[in-house]
Amino acid sequence: MDLPDEWTAGTVSANGIDIRYYRAGSGDPVVLAHGMYADGRCWARLGSDLADEYEVVAYDARGHGRSDAPETGYDIDTRVADLVGLVAELGLDDPVLGGHSMGAATVAWAAAEHPSLPRGVFLEDPSRFRGTPETSVEAAREAGRERLRESKSRSVEERVERHYEEAGRDDHDEAQVRRLAVATDDCSPHVVKIAQEHPPVERAFDDVACRTLVLRRDVGVDDRVEDLRAAERLADGRLVHVPDAGHHVFLDEYDAAAAELRTFLRRL
Repeated sequence: MDLPDEWTAGTVSANGIDIRYYRAGSGDPVVLAHGMYADGRCWARLGSDLADEYEVVAYDARGHGRSDAPETGYDIDTRVADLVGLVAELGLDDPVLGGHSMGAATVAWAAAEHPSLPRGVFLEDPSRFRGTPETSVEAAREAGRERLRESKSRSVEERVERHYEEAGRDDHDEAQVRRLAVATDDCSPHVVKIAQEHPPVERAFDDVACRTLVLRRDVGVDDRVEDLRAAERLADGRLVHVPDAGHHVFLDEYDAAAAELRTFLRRL
């Protein structure tokens, strides 16, 4: 699905692969990392809104979208190196790094391992936030393979319809839902290798030096307490549970999440 007219696209070679990126706006740079099975174009709504004040760069992670899909390199260290390489190749100074799910985990560990790189960080419901799945790595990968096969067997229209059925709500932005549906077609089977053990994201917080915003799904009281305790490991962090939001916080409750992010960015 095409991006709005104000976006441009390009490719850089970084960390041994070609990485596709999408760019809009001008100003201080904001780099966006998407979740598993998505691609950089899935940031179109938020990125377009931010582009009136910032230079926004969204990219396709390896195995996703129009970036290379080698057989190897889906571990967290390599994903971090891809992101750091992209920033270097594009010459982005003091960027804000943001990510969703898998991308949020990548951003968190990039900030921990390269504390002088980002000016700020925001994380949308990071995967493996406080723990790791109880299932084995191979079981998680097989579930991922099945999900990808099943999704690709459906038409885009069927995927969109199923999204609304599973979400149990009809107020999701249709263009964004469609971008997520289309992104599945460009996912390599190799992306399931992302489903492997790595430390919970909260452990990265000990080494994140910059100001950080964590936007989390709406959860019960016990989980809220544990989430807030995890966020206390940040040197300068704020965690917000967005009411009525699920894993896709910006899709579920865009106005509330975007307002939190705008305030965060302006205070950096």
